[in-house]
Amino acid sequence: MNISIKGAALGAALATALTTGAANAQDTIDLKISYAFPPTHYLIEHGLDIWVAGVKEDLGDRVDFTIYPAQQLGKAAEGLDLVSNGAADLVLTATSYHPTQITVSGVAELPGMFSDICVATRASMELSREGALFDNVDFDPNGVRAIYNVSLPIYNVVTATRKVEKLEDFEGLKLRTTGAAMDLTARTLGAAAVRMPSAELFQAAQRGTVDGALYLYAGMRPYDLQTVFKHSTEGVSMGSTHLVLLMNREKFDSLPDDVQEVFLRYGVAAAENNCAWMAENDSLVRDKMVDEAGLEVIKLGAEEAARWKERTSAVAADWAASVGEHGAEAVDAYTAAVGRIAAKN
Repeated sequence: MNISIKGAALGAALATALTTGAANAQDTIDLKISYAFPPTHYLIEHGLDIWVAGVKEDLGDRVDFTIYPAQQLGKAAEGLDLVSNGAADLVLTATSYHPTQITVSGVAELPGMFSDICVATRASMELSREGALFDNVDFDPNGVRAIYNVSLPIYNVVTATRKVEKLEDFEGLKLRTTGAAMDLTARTLGAAAVRMPSAELFQAAQRGTVDGALYLYAGMRPYDLQTVFKHSTEGVSMGSTHLVLLMNREKFDSLPDDVQEVFLRYGVAAAENNCAWMAENDSLVRDKMVDEAGLEVIKLGAEEAARWKERTSAVAADWAASVGEHGAEAVDAYTAAVGRIAAKN
């Protein structure tokens, strides 16, 4: 009788352990992350990797990530569709890759909107919160939630063989752009805009599909662009690019409240780390390309810079009109957010 009771107790304990183990396995949140960049890209090493590591440190085995880099799940332009339809749970993408679906957050790509990329990053984060402008117009209607945003350093003109020293030098140039704002900037200056993702730019430059690009220094080395672009012109903002880590909204809403809080908290940490790294390293990368790859940097004089600024000053209004209903609102809201955040620094 005693043996029988012990056996029954042992069986019950074993059944409980198995049930608990199954429940714990079911509680693990398995998520797929997709992005178009190489895994050694600064947006990954100093941004997304920071987010993943922080989330894992905080949540442990409650969450598990499978990562698909370098367009393994789909092309850069397909990123929003991948996360909207659930093929990926999270996608790190440039908003400019999705111009018909993501519109108002492109305001962060206009020339002359900011001088400090961390201020710009915080402004976009503020406007991407649940119920804010970017969320209401760009993200919620597409079934996604912004986990974090980051603005890239101000873009310059980089070219393969033709130097750009004055406005007239833009005539006939084919410049790679990304998004409606940068298209307008290139055309306003007199160049032809050729839109494509960064991953396609090296071959386009080699083949002569483009003569140059509106681009950032920190973004050149990951794609070996310093070997094809030998001249740069700086002194006037050519705009920027706005990156965002998007999560399938239904998936995000299904997460426990504490997990949602962790995702968003480490989103702030990743954005701050990424923008700080870029702010510190963009000019260092430029100087290294000057020394090692023979990049020639042309700095505009005050008079010529004023001509460029006057020409590009109309881009924001033209962009707002092209966006439609919320365009002017986006310019006003973003300008106000940048000014308010900059004043706190």
